[in-house]
Amino acid sequence: MVLAFAALAVALPERYRLVPTWLVYSDAAVFIVVVLIALVAPQGSFWRRATRPVALAAVTFAFILNTLTLVRIVDALVTRPQSIQPLPLLHTSVAMWFANILIFTLAYWLIDGGGQEARAQGRAAYYDFDFPARSDPTKLGPDWQPTIMDYLFVAFTTNTAFGPTEAMPLTARAKALVLVQSLISLVTVVGVAARAIGATRD
Repeated sequence: MVLAFAALAVALPERYRLVPTWLVYSDAAVFIVVVLIALVAPQGSFWRRATRPVALAAVTFAFILNTLTLVRIVDALVTRPQSIQPLPLLHTSVAMWFANILIFTLAYWLIDGGGQEARAQGRAAYYDFDFPARSDPTKLGPDWQPTIMDYLFVAFTTNTAFGPTEAMPLTARAKALVLVQSLISLVTVVGVAARAIGATRD
């Protein structure tokens, strides 16, 4: 999933890139190394404790990169509409829309209940998302915990419906993330993709 985001980021046309390609791949590499360390490091070790904040930092960087790219494109649409090339703009909007899904999939996976490790060990004091299977253990069993695929589904449907569908956000931070994801998706679809499609018909 991280490599998919990196591929989407470097697939952007040159005019819309904010940072060099190597920096995007470096961010993806940091996240992958963090995940590998989490798999092999002993419980309670410094490296195990450091994995979540480092992963959050990597996801935050990806979010900032995607958001600033969107701001740059919207600014160009408003101030320099004559310079817009429809097909590159359409390709960019599609790449950014999918990148938004991947970024928020990882964000939800990292914050819900204190992260994957806390959820797996039953140390979560509370959950950020109310999955139906959590509310009714008879659906999938009392020990069920969401996997990365569940968070991917939440992020995809939020991007598509511009709001929560299956798992409702419970905490303020979860609601803020869903709100921001919905807003970015809305601007990408309505403001950028629609403009690109309209321009191809002119």
